[in-house]
Amino acid sequence: MTSDNIEFLRKKWSYWFDTLDVNHDGKITKADVDYTLKQFPIVEGLSKIEGKLADDQIEKWWNTYILKGKHEVSKEGFLDDFEKGYTESKSNFIAIIKSLCEDMTNIIDADKTKMISLDNYVKAFKTVGLDNEKLLQKAFAHYKPSHGMISIQEYIYDWIVFIANDDQSKPDCVYDVYKNGLM
Repeated sequence: MTSDNIEFLRKKWSYWFDTLDVNHDGKITKADVDYTLKQFPIVEGLSKIEGKLADDQIEKWWNTYILKGKHEVSKEGFLDDFEKGYTESKSNFIAIIKSLCEDMTNIIDADKTKMISLDNYVKAFKTVGLDNEKLLQKAFAHYKPSHGMISIQEYIYDWIVFIANDDQSKPDCVYDVYKNGLM
């Protein structure tokens, strides 16, 4: 592994940090979590009971994979934490990222079809404050949906490639979305 590979990963992780930093204050805090907790039930049109269940899953996801018991995470801390996990054991890192993605898709697949439609995709990103539907539609097209849908397994794979692949020559639709300014 070269420093170019790590710099490439850090660039991708930096893009993702900027998405997770919902209020764009340069750090991920409970305020970012609270925004998603407030938005998800509204965007998805969930009842109070369904919303509470979703909120519990969302909060657990943030605490398990992003905040990890901390009150705030800086961009540099986020990047360093991911780099440390990646360099210590790539296979363990990939396993954690796979779990992260599976837990994330269990939340955004609110209709439990095991497929992500454009509607699911737009709603998921509206939850983190991205609400330009035209850009989100263009971003969704990068996944090359079949009949307007992406299978959950394909979506998980695409995100694992984005977060854990250090080979710049390998196709990476999520990276392309960020690189092309669609997020």
